[in-house]
Amino acid sequence: MQPRQMSRHFRPLSWSIPLGMWAGARVAISVWFVLAAVVLCLQLQSLWLGLVATAVLVVSVLLHEMAHVWVARGTGGWCDEILAWPLGGLVAPQAELTRRAQVMTALAGPAVHALVCLVTGMTVWRSGLLQEALNPLAGWPTVTLSGGIDAVRSVIVLLFTINWALLVINLLPVHPFDGGRVLEWVLSEWLVEETATDLYLRLGALSGVALLVTGMLADQPLWHGTWMVGLGAVVLVLNLEEISGRRAVDDLETALLEYELALDDVVEEYEPIETQEELLERWQQRREEGRVQEEHDRHREVEHQVDVLLRKIHQCGFEGLSEDEKRQLRQASRQYRERTPRPEETV
Repeated sequence: MQPRQMSRHFRPLSWSIPLGMWAGARVAISVWFVLAAVVLCLQLQSLWLGLVATAVLVVSVLLHEMAHVWVARGTGGWCDEILAWPLGGLVAPQAELTRRAQVMTALAGPAVHALVCLVTGMTVWRSGLLQEALNPLAGWPTVTLSGGIDAVRSVIVLLFTINWALLVINLLPVHPFDGGRVLEWVLSEWLVEETATDLYLRLGALSGVALLVTGMLADQPLWHGTWMVGLGAVVLVLNLEEISGRRAVDDLETALLEYELALDDVVEEYEPIETQEELLERWQQRREEGRVQEEHDRHREVEHQVDVLLRKIHQCGFEGLSEDEKRQLRQASRQYRERTPRPEETV
């Protein structure tokens, strides 16, 4: 097994095991599930219980990510890759740029966990373990695989406990969880996008520190702060990494701007010198033009796919299309109706 390369940087979180193509998406699971299996075996004090809990965790996270993919595609977006790790996914689906589509896509994953909890909650309540299961920091409910109905009940309790923990964690309003994505979009409605993202990541880093400190100070026999320490460390590291990456991009753009301005000074030595405000405005305009060009290229790619499908319809008829091709054609048609016309399309 070789780690999957997501970038040239050393990123252990991206090390994964490929599982092939599922519903048109490349699926892989993080090697960190192995560490999760070891921890679960130690926490449950049983090899078989730990392996069953790990299987429940893997299936729950994959269903979480598949829900993101289905809703993103159903609302006009796209997603062709899933990288699952023990707390969710590391590749965000590209939802359509509307508030409704983005919020629905983000909350689709937690909705899966909520549904599982609703289905299994009655059995857990009848077992008298609901109070223990609802507090993921209070240790694991008493379960056993001794056989018969007790084994089935134990699996259901594990299903409820793990999905409840995943639901609570993924609704946290910090990066990289689904609740954090919703918070970022809310902030973007009130602030400039770059300011909103910077504030969102700084709040995430502070939340990670708060979780770390709380977990270390409040580690009691009946309330295991170890999990909170681990969660805080993950949140802190991922937010600091994202902040560092964005700063590196900003520094690179600034360096390119300075280099371009230096060339302009040489070429236009005798022309009037622009003010800093004019230079900044021109730079921002070029950045916006780049973003518009990227959107234009994406629409051109969709148009090319539609042309291919239309030629196939002309040759074989509509029934000659596969179900996936029909879905692509309907999705492209919906995007044509909803997108803003380009300047050359207006009269």
